[in-house]
Amino acid sequence: MRFAIPAGRARIIAGAVAGVLFLGWLSGLGPARANETRVPAAASGPPPAARRPAVRRQRPAPSRPPVDCRKVKCVALTFDDGPGPYTARLLRMLAARHAKATFFLIGGNIHGREAVVRQELAEGHAIGDHTWSHPDLDNLSEKQVRAQLTRTLTAITRVTGRPVTLMRPPYGATDRHVAKVARRLGLAQVIWNVDTDDWLDRNSAIVAHRAITRAHRGDIILMHDIHPTTVRAVPKILRGLAKRGFTFVTVPELLAAHPIKPGRAYFHGG
Repeated sequence: MRFAIPAGRARIIAGAVAGVLFLGWLSGLGPARANETRVPAAASGPPPAARRPAVRRQRPAPSRPPVDCRKVKCVALTFDDGPGPYTARLLRMLAARHAKATFFLIGGNIHGREAVVRQELAEGHAIGDHTWSHPDLDNLSEKQVRAQLTRTLTAITRVTGRPVTLMRPPYGATDRHVAKVARRLGLAQVIWNVDTDDWLDRNSAIVAHRAITRAHRGDIILMHDIHPTTVRAVPKILRGLAKRGFTFVTVPELLAAHPIKPGRAYFHGG
């Protein structure tokens, strides 16, 4: 048996179906379903997971205001024979007290500790040449003296990119031949007038006592950062000298009142 749908009713049914389809199409343009994640049309660029995280740059340490040793009670702490295994620890001690020092480097000790040398300069300390292998310079020829100094100068400059203007002859041993070579290389000779004898007495308490009690205004104090007993003495030295009113400066700061002359030997800041 065949059923025939009247033409009028067929048109009604077809219209209803078309309306349902049209409404379904419109629903796709509405709000997202609860289980869908949609990216807003305004978003641009790569997905969040693909974007680089922001990098926070470290600010350089603030520089200390200039120190005028004509008005301030200054003392220069100097450390020879490094860089060594205890130098990084010493730098932390100095930074904790905002103290500046001068380091006289053995060229043969620089390899493997280049970062420590750069840190010394970055933290406001001064660096000088202490020869390549610590010989007694006044027993060498001028050619040999020059080789000892220039080899270390080259090593320091390669690591830091900065010129060197100070040298310290090992054992403080100098003569006119050493002075002549130093002058030609543009290096002032920095000796000392307070010796802690820390190489002789490996006792932190003794080293600290000598530094604290022997220091006077404008003095250059000799120590060695290759000895752990010396490095352990430094916090006590800093506290003791600070109580006596001293400001810790580099050798160039100590000598700033007068032009530093290459070849000349300096024992004191006066």
